Amino acid sequence: MNTFLHFLLRSVVSITIGTTSFAVYLLAFDMGFPLTLLAGTATGIASFFTIKEIQRSVWLNKKGLTRKEYRYIGKNLKEAKEKVKRLQKQQLKVRSLGAFKQILEINRLTRRIFQLVSKDPKRYYSAESFFYYNLDSVVELTEKYTFLASQPGKSQETFLSLQQTRSTLDELIDSLEKDLQMVVADDMDHLKMELTFANKHLTQNKDLK
Repeated sequence: MNTFLHFLLRSVVSITIGTTSFAVYLLAFDMGFPLTLLAGTATGIASFFTIKEIQRSVWLNKKGLTRKEYRYIGKNLKEAKEKVKRLQKQQLKVRSLGAFKQILEINRLTRRIFQLVSKDPKRYYSAESFFYYNLDSVVELTEKYTFLASQPGKSQETFLSLQQTRSTLDELIDSLEKDLQMVVADDMDHLKMELTFANKHLTQNKDLK
C-alpha cells in the first residue's frame, strides 16, 4: 500500500470536506464563528479517518487478507524488523573477511525477504519458516559468533566453537535462500506461464508466415 499517496489523497479530500462543511455550517446555522470553525474542523478530521479505513479495507480485500490476519502479520513484521536491525549491527563487528562476507550474505537475504513481505503481507504465509525459525537462529548465532570472535586470548575450544558456528551459518544461508525462493514462488509460476504463452504466440506467428 502506497501510504504516502493514500495519505495525500485523504488529506486533500478531508480538507475539501472540512472547508465545505465550514461554509455550510456558517451559512445554514447561527452557531457563531468559533463554534462553526470547530464543527468544520471536526468534520474534516472525521472524514480523514473514515477515508483511511475505507482505503485500508479496499487494500486488504485486494490482497485477500482479513483485518485480523493483517494485524497478526504486522505484529510479526514489527518483531522481525528489530531482528533484522540487530543483524545489520553485527556486520561491522567482524574482522575476518570470510565472516564479513558470510554475514553480508545473511543480511542481504534477510532484508530481501523482509522487504518482500512488508510490501505484500500475503507473502508471509510462504515465509513462515523464516519468521518462526531461521531469522531467530541467524540472529542468535551471528551475535554469539561476533562476541566470541572479538574476545582476546582465544582457547582451542573457542576456535572450534567459532568454526562450528560458521559452518552452521552456512547451512542457515541455504535455508534462507530456500525461504526466499518460497516467497517468490508464485512470481516464478506467473513468469513461466507468461513465457509459455509468449512462446506459443511466437510459434503461431511463425507458422502463419
